[in-house]
Amino acid sequence: MKLALTRASVLAMLALGSLPGIAAASSQVNGVTVNQLSIYSNPTHSDGVIVYFTPGIPNLEGCSNTAGNALYIDFTVTTQPDGKTLYSSLLAAQLAGKTVTFGVSGCGAGGQFPTIYRIDVVI
Repeated sequence: MKLALTRASVLAMLALGSLPGIAAASSQVNGVTVNQLSIYSNPTHSDGVIVYFTPGIPNLEGCSNTAGNALYIDFTVTTQPDGKTLYSSLLAAQLAGKTVTFGVSGCGAGGQFPTIYRIDVVI
């Protein structure tokens, strides 16, 4: 019986881990240069900004876009720092030519891109 419960638990964890938008843990994207910001608006998903950067990385969160060079800032996030605060900080860093580090967790824009929850500006 104990073995059956263990198998069931493993199968449940694998099933939950394969759902879009669910991430096992947060990740960090270190020392990248932002080279494009694209405002994203879609009636079926939350509005935000797609952040393109170099160098590319492996898709850390298992989101559907596997190019490894784009992240997402969700404008509907209300916890601080909210999406618009993250965007303004990123825009200032980009305009100043600074390298940035991102904290990412989960998938945004309909499960396409890892979602940014933290921005560190490398001074």
